[in-house]
Parts: sequence; structure tokens; C-alpha cells
Amino acid sequence: MNNFTKHRIEVFGINGCHDAIKSSLVHVNKIIIERNSPADKNTKMNKAIDSLSSNLIEKIDAESFKKIVDNNRAQGILIKAQVKTFIDLPLVEKDTACYVVLDQVQDPHNLGQILRICAGGDIDGVVITERNSVSMTSAVAQVSQGGFSKVPLFCVTNINKALNHFKENDFWITSFENNIEAKNWYSIDLKGRSVLIFGGEGNGVSKQILKNSDFLATIPMSNKMNSLNVSTAVSAIVFERLRQVLS
Repeated sequence: MNNFTKHRIEVFGINGCHDAIKSSLVHVNKIIIERNSPADKNTKMNKAIDSLSSNLIEKIDAESFKKIVDNNRAQGILIKAQVKTFIDLPLVEKDTACYVVLDQVQDPHNLGQILRICAGGDIDGVVITERNSVSMTSAVAQVSQGGFSKVPLFCVTNINKALNHFKENDFWITSFENNIEAKNWYSIDLKGRSVLIFGGEGNGVSKQILKNSDFLATIPMSNKMNSLNVSTAVSAIVFERLRQVLS
């Protein structure tokens, strides 16, 4: 994973900022701390900051901090950083490796939630498309609650080419789509090397990607609702996969 681009972000809050400081995926450019704030008094945060150059840290009074971040959830800390997005897909050795592929997901809140879910579900990476997709932004990072610093993000020009790469590395490809030919989500074996594909808001997974998949799966619902938000669907499948791996 040597080739990557960097995206500038700003993130506030103790947990997200701490995760960013400790992450190899994130390069911290500046840390702004409100004096006598929860962040300033937090032992875990102070220990993390001690590993950085003092030139990166600026401590200011409450009034000055509020002019920069007028949000009670900031807890007195803001970081300005750059986050890596990888261009090259990984060579995989892990037998239970799993990647989530997003086909044109455009809502930053969905991507942020998905990164958070994938961090909790022990997913090895999230793959997005170069076009017609949201990339890493401050909004994505903030919503992810630190997930952006724990799960590598890969950006590809063509998902089908990416799927060929995964197939060459012995992955099974499953697309999740409402389809009469699709199996129930819990009936597919996800314990081995898996790629889980989810479509963007409105359009779903493209036809060519469906053809290139080994399995089609769906999440059955009552007739009161016929679809789920993409991040909700990802959550259901990612934690089913984790249940299978741990069982």
C-alpha cells in the first residue's frame, strides 16, 4: 500500500482526535486545544500529544476556541490533518480478510458511518470509486468517530478491475441487492476471504458488477419497507460476517 493521495480534514472531539494522532493513516498538521477544557485535562490525550512536536500544538482560551469550533461536542480540541487514500489495492495474506466495496456512494454521512461500522466489524478496508462517489472529507471523518483512522480507504477507477484483483487473491465476491435470484444474507458463508459490495443511494449495484459477482444476496424485509439506507445494510452484513468468523 505504497501509492496514496492525501485529503485535508479537520476533526474535533477527544476520541476521534486521539485515534487520528495514533494512526499511521493520518498525518497531523496542527492541534488546537482550549485551555482547561476536557481535552486539556484528559490523560490519554496528553499522553498521545507528548509524542508529537510541540510546534504542532496551539493552546488558546475558551473564547478564541469558540470562534474556531462553535460546538459543545468538540470537548476543547480540533486537529487539522491529512488522511491517506490508497490507489493500489493490497496483496492479501490473511485467510479471513474482508473488504467492503461501495458502488457510487455519494453521501458523506453514509461513508462516515460505514467507516465506523467497518472499524467495529474488523473489516480490512473500504473501496470507493474515483467518480460519482464521495471521498474523504472533514464531514466523513467526523461522522466516522475515529473509523477513518482505523480502516484503510482505497479509491479505484473501475470496480470490475478491482474485483479481478480480489479474485486473483482467492476472494469470494458477494453483491447485496434486492433481486429475485438473490439468497438470504445469512445463508452465505462469509468466513473466508470476502468482498462485500453495496450500491449507492438510489441506483444500487450496477449490472456489470452483479454479473462479476459470485453471489447475490438480499436482506428480506416486511412489506412495510422495501429498502434500507446503505450504511444500515452494511452494518447488518458486516456484523453477520463477524459473527461467522468468531463462531
